[in-house]
Amino acid sequence: MTTLITKTITKICLPLVILFSISLLLAGHNNPGGGFIGGVMFASIIALTYVAYGLDHIRSFFDPDWTNWFGLGLFLAAATAFVSMAFSYNFFRSAFGFVHIPLFGEVELASAAVFDVGVYLVVIGGLLSIFTNVGDDK
Repeated sequence: MTTLITKTITKICLPLVILFSISLLLAGHNNPGGGFIGGVMFASIIALTYVAYGLDHIRSFFDPDWTNWFGLGLFLAAATAFVSMAFSYNFFRSAFGFVHIPLFGEVELASAAVFDVGVYLVVIGGLLSIFTNVGDDK
């Protein structure tokens, strides 16, 4: 059983840390951050939520299969590596281009960002699968 302070801080921090995690993910291929640290941040706040409220309480309204997240992330990361070979480039070659979005201006789209999303999902899926399996009473 946890204290009211822990539960309140967890409620406040949950959306902030998730947004920061996504910010780290999106900035990763050009700036410090990336899929790994963004995934660790996301997994840590979900783990704190599990600790603060208990696994059974969280499962009553939020019970994803984290192994599916792991599998999807692994597929995305591997596909990023092998798709470049289909276009006669080296293994893991990154492609990029620029797209003009009316209110944002020029935005860079890079295949490295898809790899970062894959790593993000692998880290979240792996850490939270371990956490829920170890924390499960069964």
